[in-house]
Amino acid sequence: MTKLKRSLEMIAVIVLIQVMVACGSMAPKETRQWQPTAIPDLKSVAGKWEGLLVRNPRTRDDDWVTFVIGETGTYEFVSYRMISVFAGKGKLVLTDGKLSAKSEKGGQMTLQLLADSGSSDRILRAEAKDGEGFYYWVDLKRAPTTLSPRRQSDS
Repeated sequence: MTKLKRSLEMIAVIVLIQVMVACGSMAPKETRQWQPTAIPDLKSVAGKWEGLLVRNPRTRDDDWVTFVIGETGTYEFVSYRMISVFAGKGKLVLTDGKLSAKSEKGGQMTLQLLADSGSSDRILRAEAKDGEGFYYWVDLKRAPTTLSPRRQSDS
């Protein structure tokens, strides 16, 4: 029985080494190179953006947030949580290629446009601090556009 156990352990070690060699020889996952890019005007970032909202200090779960920017700089965001809805709205100001906003309750937010140097992908990195001292950040990607169903005529 000891000889069988020793043989099985040797086989397990050999298989483990082969798996490690195979994984080590695989090409590394391509990493994105996000570079800060100036926002030229509000219209260039207008639309619906989405991402995973992270809070510091951390909570058990991060929240999915939808952030909508109007062409005049108005914005609205909403995050549906298990126990409540986290939402807000206001007006963004474009200064030195970045967007910023201040809330009535003492919070502030900045948004920086980042572009991937290897593709045409862009994200908006939002960082915010609320009036209670909580810090939030999210990398927002453009939300997929959904086409509304065509209305059928009554003919």
